[in-house]
Parts: sequence; structure tokens; C-alpha cells
Amino acid sequence: MSKKAIYLAGGGARGAYQAGVLKAIQTILSVKKIPFDMISGVSVGSINAGVLAEYADDFSVAVEKLIAIWSNLHCHTIFNASNFALSKSVMRNVSNLIVRQRQSGFLLDTSPLRRLIEDNLDPNRIKLNLAERNFETLEVMTQCYDTHQTISFYEHHFPSFEDWYYPRHISKRADIGIDHILASSALPLFFPAVHVNGYHYGDGSMGLISPLRGVIRFQVEKVMILGTRQAPQFLAEPEPSETREVGFAHVLGGIMNSLFADNLDRDIELVNRMNDIAKLLSLWKKRRSPWRPIETLYLRPTEDVAVMARDKYMYMPTLLRLMLNVLGAKNQSGELLSFLLFERPFTESLIELGYSDTMKRANDVIKFFAN
Repeated sequence: MSKKAIYLAGGGARGAYQAGVLKAIQTILSVKKIPFDMISGVSVGSINAGVLAEYADDFSVAVEKLIAIWSNLHCHTIFNASNFALSKSVMRNVSNLIVRQRQSGFLLDTSPLRRLIEDNLDPNRIKLNLAERNFETLEVMTQCYDTHQTISFYEHHFPSFEDWYYPRHISKRADIGIDHILASSALPLFFPAVHVNGYHYGDGSMGLISPLRGVIRFQVEKVMILGTRQAPQFLAEPEPSETREVGFAHVLGGIMNSLFADNLDRDIELVNRMNDIAKLLSLWKKRRSPWRPIETLYLRPTEDVAVMARDKYMYMPTLLRLMLNVLGAKNQSGELLSFLLFERPFTESLIELGYSDTMKRANDVIKFFAN
């Protein structure tokens, strides 16, 4: 039986799509335990990964919990969304630009997100499932602001697994807890860094050159990738823009997309290219080659999530909606909005899309788990 991993990409509120995909997988397979040996997550994907690890012994319960979390989200359950809290944050950041004092480095207070994770995640259950071999590895990726390195925190059932060290990406064995997951999901600029063991950590998607490095190092044969962005549309002649200027939100939305999706697409392309090369090797060389073919299944939205977010624009808290509108989020780009729109009408539509997209690819899912 081949070893299988699941990689859950980042994307803020777009993480609701992954809950719908997992619901469809449970419907298709109807299995008791989680059908993966390794669970890897970054940014909001680390939260979904944590829930999967917590209920690795009961896949249906894990899916039900994820659906419940994402179906009942509001912005105020992720960050302090009152007009007073947002006004206070704006004034604090503006004053820091004028008066020399301790810098805040973030826009939104995410203490509600910490409470949400604490209420819905039990690290002790993760350890129990690892000990009982219901799965083998949990990986949560973060970015260390102090060392400028990607850190893959991991828990492994085998006590002497060897760490890896690359110039900008290293691994550390850890008892993964609330702080690790909160750090991985700390959106840059918007969410505060998290202090763990003397260092400041933020969203793991920053500087993540090789998102699949962890699953490759853990020697899996198959990896299912749950993305949060529609496949790029290649147009022979793109439609010209009606405006001469590019809004700040449009630029920031593009930066967010490059953080959460572009490196993943390149990594998958590299894996597939190496698989093609491996097929050309003779049987003798395959036995001595350090490269193992890795089968991938990439499940991602078939619709433009940015457009879906613009349609739900009015559900954003009033002052935050005004701030984003000033930046051009409504008129020029829904990309930035889609990362921050933690509201039920948007997340439920993503859950439905994830379920529908995956059910249409049921044969691919069955083939992936065939052996």
C-alpha cells in the first residue's frame, strides 16, 4: 500500500473550499480513519490540517467539525471587527508612522482566532492519534521573521526521524500546539506575528519556495493537494483595463496570490517533470536513483474565487469594508477581499463549490486511493 499525503494550501477565508473538498472525499470513500499517512498544512491550511490530525481516527467526525467551523464563521470570530477596534488599530498604526515608538506590524487583532482554535483543537488528541498510528506525520509550516527562514514544525510517530536543513527552509520536531498553528495562519500585514520559543513567526506561505518539500522528505508515494485558487486562464489577448491606475488592493491581492499559489504551481510542475525523467531511466538506474516518482492529484476551485468574494462584498464589517473600498478592493480586485471575507455567505458558497468540484472528479479520487 502506497503512502499518501495531503497538502492543504493557504488562502485565508478561501480555506472553506478545502472543507467542501474533504466532505466530498468522505462521501466518495466512506472510510472510518483518515485515508492519509501524512498531513501537511500552511497558513489557514494548517488549521484544517490540525482538525484532521485531531480526528484522524474518525474521518467523518473531522469533516463534520470542519464544516461546522466554516459554516458558522463571521469576521468577528477571526479578528476584532467592531468599528471601535478597527479605528483604534488604524490610529495606532498611523501614530507609529509619526511618533517613534514600538511598532505594531499588523492591522487586525486576532485574539478571537486564538479562542476559536483553542475551542476547536486539542493537541493531546493529535499526540494520541500519532501514538496509535492512525497517521504518521503532521507538518505545519511557518516563516520566522527573525531568521528569515521557512520552518516546518512537525510531529512524527517515529522518534528518530532526521531533520533537513536548506538555506531558507529547515525542519524542527515539535509538540505542535495552538501557537504553531496560529503562527502559520498569521496573514502578513493584517495579523500579528506569534511568539514561539523566543522567535517571531508569521504566515508560512511567505518565502515558501518549495511547498511540497516536506511531503517529499517524508517519503510518500502520492500527494493530494487542496488548493484555494482557480487554475490560471491563458488568454490570447487579455481584455484591457478601463482605468489607468492600479489600486493598492489590486497590487496586494496579487502579492497574496503569489504567496499562496504561484510557488505551489511551480513545485507541482517540478514534481511532474522529475516523474517524466524517472520514467526514462532504465530499471537498473531506477534502483539506484534517489528520486522516487510521486503521483499528485490537485483539487482546486473551478470558479474565480475573487468574483465570488466581490458578490458578497456587503457582508464585510462596515469600517473594514470602507477601508478596503478606499484601497480599491471592490471595484478593481476581489483577490484581497477573498482572503479576509470570513463571513458565512461566502464560506458556505466555497464549501458547496469544493464539494461539487470534487464529486465531479470522483473517478480521479477513487483512482488516487486505489492502492
